[in-house]
Amino acid sequence: MIKSGTTETVSLQCRAEFIFDTRTRGNASRPIKVLSDCMCDFRRPDWDNRWNDWSSRLDPYLNLFLCAAHARKLGLMK
Repeated sequence: MIKSGTTETVSLQCRAEFIFDTRTRGNASRPIKVLSDCMCDFRRPDWDNRWNDWSSRLDPYLNLFLCAAHARKLGLMK
């Protein structure tokens, strides 16, 4: 277990299931399914910075790799 910047405990078993592209955010496109074994970005030590850059579209080439649970929590999936 590790702690994210939001003081929430995150399991080390949390694996990315989807890729979210900042360029398609807000339109009807769906996230891309991850086919390899990748870590969920929510576990990264720089998560808060990545989320701020992605949500503000500061870096148009930044993609988020997230598990379904964290994507739902962030409002990216239903």
